[in-house]
Amino acid sequence: MGTTTKINRKVLSTLETKIGKFEYYSNMVVGEVKEGVHVTFETAVEPLQEGAQIFGYAENFVYISHRLHSYSIDPTGYYEAASMFPNFKALAIVATNRRRRMLANLERLFMKRPIHVFDNLESAFEWAETFLENQPKNPF
Repeated sequence: MGTTTKINRKVLSTLETKIGKFEYYSNMVVGEVKEGVHVTFETAVEPLQEGAQIFGYAENFVYISHRLHSYSIDPTGYYEAASMFPNFKALAIVATNRRRRMLANLERLFMKRPIHVFDNLESAFEWAETFLENQPKNPF
């Protein structure tokens, strides 16, 4: 993960947890989950709480999942996260491995937010920036 690349891409906060590393930008989170971890809503509480402190409930944001390692996800946790954070607008998944890309496409069945899969981080950032520019501001 980088610290600064393009528009508004300065890292505001970095959080290391037992499940992985999370970098918080002004309107994006980039997460890299560790090898072999099983991600559930419960194990993701700490990064979600950090996001709530940074974004509050007014600032729209996109989560970018940078999938460098093999791990499992309980996709039912997407419902809880989406209901807790109405300003969580979309998910970008970066996966170069063909199997991980196929699994990422299955996650669309569990989330009522847009999900896009990319093969590099820069494309995910560019898509997220464009996506957020076209979102109405939250009235909170």
